This record gives sequence, C-alpha cells and structure tokens, in this order.
Amino acid sequence: MKIKCILTNSKDYKSFCGLENSIYTVKISKQYKYWYYDLCDMIDFYRDSSVELILDVSYDDIELARSLYCSHSYNEKTLREYEPNVMVHTTTLEAHKEIIADGSIKCWNMLKQQKESYEDKPIGNLIGDIEDFSNYVMLSPIDVNNEIIVASKQKGCIDISPNQTYQAGCRFYLDAKKLADDGLLLRDGQHIKVRNEIQLDKYLIWYSTAERIGLLVETTPKEFFEQSNRKFGEIYAKYILPQEK
Repeated sequence: MKIKCILTNSKDYKSFCGLENSIYTVKISKQYKYWYYDLCDMIDFYRDSSVELILDVSYDDIELARSLYCSHSYNEKTLREYEPNVMVHTTTLEAHKEIIADGSIKCWNMLKQQKESYEDKPIGNLIGDIEDFSNYVMLSPIDVNNEIIVASKQKGCIDISPNQTYQAGCRFYLDAKKLADDGLLLRDGQHIKVRNEIQLDKYLIWYSTAERIGLLVETTPKEFFEQSNRKFGEIYAKYILPQEK
C-alpha cells in the first residue's frame, strides 16, 4: 500500500485527495493555517506502518513544519485548538440499528470478519482509499456534511451534491474530548479516526435519525445534516464547538 503526499500553495483547498497515476495522493496546502499539523501527523503516523509514504515535500518545508509542530504527536491525549469537542460518525439506517444493538461502532474490517455476507467493498474504494483505512472508524467535525457518503453508498457511485434525494441514515455525535483523553483519537494527516471500534456507553452523546428529528426518511443530505446539527445544538448547548480561526 502506498500514499503520496504533496505540499502545495493552493488557495482552493486545505487538503485534497484522490488517485493520481494509480497512487492514492493527498495534497496539503500551505495556505491552510494548520498545514504543519497535517504534514507531521502523516509522516509520523505511517512511519512504522505497512503503508509506504512517498513525500513530495522539500527539506526546508519539513524543517519548518517540525519547528511549528514542536512536541505534538498524532495520538496526543488532548484536543488541539482547532478540533471540536464533538465529532460525528455517519452511517446508514440499517447499520445504525446494528450499532445500537452491538453497543459499538465498528470499523469496516471488523464487520467484514464477523459477517460473511457483509458488503464486498467499502464506499471509499470508489475514490481509491487504501485497505488500511478500513481498520478505523472515521470521524468528522460536526460542521462537515458527511451525509453525502451515505447518499453515495446508496447510489453505488460518488455524488457530492448536498441536494440529491436519499434515504437518511444516522449521525452519531461522539465525545471527542473523552476519546482524546483516553488516547483513542488518531490523526493520519487526512482523517481523525479511532482504531477498530468505539464503545457507545463511553463516548456517545446523542444520535439523530430522520424519525428522531421529525423528518421524512426520504430527504436530502443538506436537510438531514442541518436539522440534525440544529437539534443537537438545542439539546446539548453546553458543548463548546470551536471553529478554525
């Protein structure tokens, strides 16, 4: 397995990923305030792994990144200044029922091992995700609309439109601070994630489904995302959700 990392000066994105010349490639822009975190996290996360990291980054940029990164680590037991106290994992309605029954959110590889009839490939296969990603439960900041992943999974192809019609699934709102405090929160320079599984009794704050927030199951990623976050904010206003400055 290989990942290529390129440092750019693009103003169009913080980071961008996709297949280039058959290699999963991540581009990190130095225009992003915290670019050095992503670069150093990626280097350190994959250093002793089975994934070969190919760096298209100058020595000077690596030195600069290290000086800014200081004593941080990809698995540090604290949230950084730009990381929210709450993070979300989104999934289908069918999967949500099994997660509630099991009491944990499991990574794709664990589910595949436990169920012979489980899906053949994860949705990330369509954009060239490497196999290693399937060992983790992927999380996102609360303000990122990952419902398009559920919609794409239903279609069997990547569709990034937030206004497409789909069957709403479930958004699990998790205590990121507790995950970090317990040393479970990992950063690979592209994702924030947890190895293997997340126990609901320890880290779940709340979850939304269309029924729980008063929507029809057939809706749009935009509507379900916005209404879920709105309802979460009403119920759990005590959680501080810092945004990047």
